[in-house]
Amino acid sequence: MIQIVAKLRRVAAFTAALASLSVLSPGASKAQSPPPPPPADTTAKPAVADTTAKPAAPSTPSVGAQSATPAPATTSAPSSKSGSSAKASKPPKTSKPKTSKAPKAAAAAVAAPVGKSYEQRRKEDGVYAKGASWLGLRFGYANRTGELSGDGALGYGFSYTRMLSTRYAFSASINHDIVGHFAKQIDEAVPFTAEIQRVFKMGGDMRPYIGLGAGYYYRKYYRTDLEYNTTTEGGGHVSIGLTSQLDDKHVVGFETRVAWVQGRPGVTNPTFGPGEPTETIWTAKLTWALVY
Repeated sequence: MIQIVAKLRRVAAFTAALASLSVLSPGASKAQSPPPPPPADTTAKPAVADTTAKPAAPSTPSVGAQSATPAPATTSAPSSKSGSSAKASKPPKTSKPKTSKAPKAAAAAVAAPVGKSYEQRRKEDGVYAKGASWLGLRFGYANRTGELSGDGALGYGFSYTRMLSTRYAFSASINHDIVGHFAKQIDEAVPFTAEIQRVFKMGGDMRPYIGLGAGYYYRKYYRTDLEYNTTTEGGGHVSIGLTSQLDDKHVVGFETRVAWVQGRPGVTNPTFGPGEPTETIWTAKLTWALVY
């Protein structure tokens, strides 16, 4: 019995020594668990909900909350007006490098459609194609108006015509016309004229035209004793004609012309009488032309 009591005392002394060492150690004090919480008050009554309070108005979600993507950063200052949002600053404009106009002009010149060749125009418009040239002959009748002009006679000439387009042409001609005669006495006119013609397109190969021109007229009385009265006068004329294409290189037609030429007042011829201020000469001739 005494031995058991002695052993218990030794165990108690050893336990007390360990307890004192654990109190003195700082790590042991930190390792101690916190004290347990006090027991809940079971006697307290549960709080009653306030039924008189008004429900809170639902908050309106902000614009930033509704948008899924963030707004771009702004560099300008916000507007001073209340309720307006700050405007996002525009990104700075970047200047485009200037390119030379020379390459563009060269490219446009290359891309520009090339005009039709003369051969293509001839296939489409025939002898009336732009650029066509006509070498013509004409032969017919000529006369001068007046009481003492006598009878008219033959007239002939040569002409050159250039088609400026399918609607307009330039024509120049030299003619020799006997505009009056009595027996062997002859009144001659040699006109050097040029004109612009307006060509009208019709169905088929026939095309009428109207010409307006002027020139110089070499005038001479022949076989009237010693009164030859040679002179050169100017004058204008109007021509009306019709042409028809025979084939790709030949044209035939008919032309009438009326010319108003400055006369020779004060000069009296023993056969054709006194001269007049203005002489009217008209011709009617068949025409033929070679086209190239």
